[in-house]
Amino acid sequence: MNLIRWKELDSLDKLMNNFFGQDYNVNTIKCPSCHADVYMKENNIMADIDVPGIDPKDVEITIEGNYLRVTGKRQEENEINEQDFYRKEIIKGSFERYIPLPTDQIDDENIKAVYKKGVLQVTVPKKEEERKKIEIKVEKE
Repeated sequence: MNLIRWKELDSLDKLMNNFFGQDYNVNTIKCPSCHADVYMKENNIMADIDVPGIDPKDVEITIEGNYLRVTGKRQEENEINEQDFYRKEIIKGSFERYIPLPTDQIDDENIKAVYKKGVLQVTVPKKEEERKKIEIKVEKE
């Protein structure tokens, strides 16, 4: 990565291209604010993903290998002139988040997603083969 002077960063495109490489698409944000908790509950992999202020109909969930891919778009709700802003931190536009799952042995026919109070909860059941109980044999001494 080449070092650049701050005054050369006249656009977000230049900053992202210098950091991520020339093929970075600034129109799809990698969603650093879509924080996620991934945990096991019973025989399911659970993913709680923060997507505040995003309409659930603007979110799409797919499974790609052992990754949960969440994409969507945060809509611009009101028109405010750029010169009227004092501070602008909420990112609008398309976003994408890949969340690694601890296994690729999932029952993708029974995945469920529920949106409540800005949190998208995805339930990914493991396949029966993955949940197979192992019998313990006891040897006599």
